[in-house]
Amino acid sequence: MPAPTAGRPRPGDIRPAAVVVATTFPAHPGDGTPEFVLTLARAIGAFDVTVVAPRMPGAPRREEIDGVRVRRVAYFPSRWEGLAADAIMPRLRAQPWRLVEAPFLTVALLVATWREVRRCRATVVSSHWIVPAGLVALAVRAVTGVAYVVTIHGADAYTLHGRLTRRLKRRVMSRAAAVLPVSADIARALDLGADAPVLRMGVDTRTIRATVGERSPEPGLLVCIGRLADKKGVDVLVDALAQVPGARLEVIGDGPDRPALEERVRRAGLAGRVTFRGRRSKADVLAALGRAQAVVIPSKVGAGGDMEGTPVVLCEAMAAGVPVVASELGGLGECLVDGKTGLLVPPGDAVALAGALRRVVGGDVDLDAMGRAAAEEAARSLDIGEVGRAYGRIMTAAANSRQAGEPGASGLPAGDPGPVPGDGGG
Repeated sequence: MPAPTAGRPRPGDIRPAAVVVATTFPAHPGDGTPEFVLTLARAIGAFDVTVVAPRMPGAPRREEIDGVRVRRVAYFPSRWEGLAADAIMPRLRAQPWRLVEAPFLTVALLVATWREVRRCRATVVSSHWIVPAGLVALAVRAVTGVAYVVTIHGADAYTLHGRLTRRLKRRVMSRAAAVLPVSADIARALDLGADAPVLRMGVDTRTIRATVGERSPEPGLLVCIGRLADKKGVDVLVDALAQVPGARLEVIGDGPDRPALEERVRRAGLAGRVTFRGRRSKADVLAALGRAQAVVIPSKVGAGGDMEGTPVVLCEAMAAGVPVVASELGGLGECLVDGKTGLLVPPGDAVALAGALRRVVGGDVDLDAMGRAAAEEAARSLDIGEVGRAYGRIMTAAANSRQAGEPGASGLPAGDPGPVPGDGGG
């Protein structure tokens, strides 16, 4: 998919430098790994961006992607390294022994981030997730004085409830120049206040719409896209599908729950109606959006209270004009208007989900009108161009607060960042 162009600088422009720290980043664009950090980094036209991320198999240690410099960091002997090969919390639940890698990952990111801040004379650090990237940014601020902003995606808000981790999380947020939750529900969970700016991980709506083109939905085809971990609720979807004759399901993604889900499908007698396609490229995902009658996002509250923030697949499906059936949970319920831009059901309720799917498959919903309304809403509130500009304003304010000698704000951007898409929960 081509990089978004909104807000990108003209040749010859001199911009301040920023370092982005994240633990989820693709080895290659379009390889099927969530790439919302890369998408956002390309859209922050106000800064010259360098991303620091963990090493991934097959990826170069240093490269430049559409003007964004990327430095990937080794953090454990390559034979055993794997904590950051997938989302960290589901990885730890599936393989608890990988906790031994966590301190090494944190220190490796810290050293690399500190070096990049010095190398490019960065004026601000942007961290994704409170732990470990937020801790890294906090430590770098203590050494260099460079301000940071922290984006909270979900697991970092809803899990890690131990006394020490709660203290660390509060420390990271209290020293940040801005705390940016991706949903209003996260802001409430962390007591950030009604004025906390909500910034969802947007998508390049125009490019998605153009790439998908004129959709040709296959009757009865439902598509579910995402990591196969408990909070995604694919088990609920399988139980619901058993109650919807004539419906078929494609599951795109991989994760620790895949073997159990495949066994659940087999026991339910649905092997002929459910296809697990594994992790697929971005091109394959967009092709699936073109043929899906609806995208299903059956999220639920997972182990330890883990929940979705605002899944990027929701933004992509809406941008492509695909009707969405989703749980009324977190950012899903904030972005969708039931009956207009999608259908919402109670999380974890297979009977309610089956009822919504029967409406879709049975033609009881004007899917064309719903898809058009979703695409219009995505262009208005979920486009990466405006999200990137909002980040640019907030990061500029953070850098200016540091230059003025001001301490970090407790959760609010220094200065006036201007309009923020999704502010107040959309």
